[in-house]
Amino acid sequence: MIESTVVAAFAAPLRAETTALVETLRQSVVVVQAGNTGHGSGVIWDRDGLIVTNDHVVAASARQTAVELADGRRLSAAVVARDPANDLALLRVSGARGLVPAPVGDSAALRVGELIVAVGHPWGVRGTATLGIVSAARGGGTWMGRARRDVLQADVALAPGNSGGPLVNARGEVVGIASMILSPGIAVAVPSHVV
Repeated sequence: MIESTVVAAFAAPLRAETTALVETLRQSVVVVQAGNTGHGSGVIWDRDGLIVTNDHVVAASARQTAVELADGRRLSAAVVARDPANDLALLRVSGARGLVPAPVGDSAALRVGELIVAVGHPWGVRGTATLGIVSAARGGGTWMGRARRDVLQADVALAPGNSGGPLVNARGEVVGIASMILSPGIAVAVPSHVV
């Protein structure tokens, strides 16, 4: 009885804060449609229409890219920068009003064990959220004689369509851009300080 009361005392505020965080963040996450078949997620980076996503989301058809905002508006997007080495791409939409940029946090300050939330559009399901923890933060350097990029590893469930979407800390700040699924329940993201 005491155990369930203690759990309930911690669970209710956490549940309320997590659902509020996800609702707010969904306004800043877009669907990225590249060509006729590919899709992923993206994050509104500023009010002037810059959107961050993965390079592999737009690489196949950089000429025909569009984004769908949380309110259902569909806008044409231009690819303005690509960084294949870090799996990043920068898009720009023009003339859009009311864009809600996501707050950005310091990924270098993350510690293993911190809560992390991923929001994206896996399998075409809009605004999906998953919860996990930071399981590793690996810096650059070399591995097996090759340069290794900075990555953020999280124990969080992702699926195709989450690529380019945000990983956020408990304060609702973007600390990574989802990039790759290592295995079920283990994801790799590009840290915000790299973005």
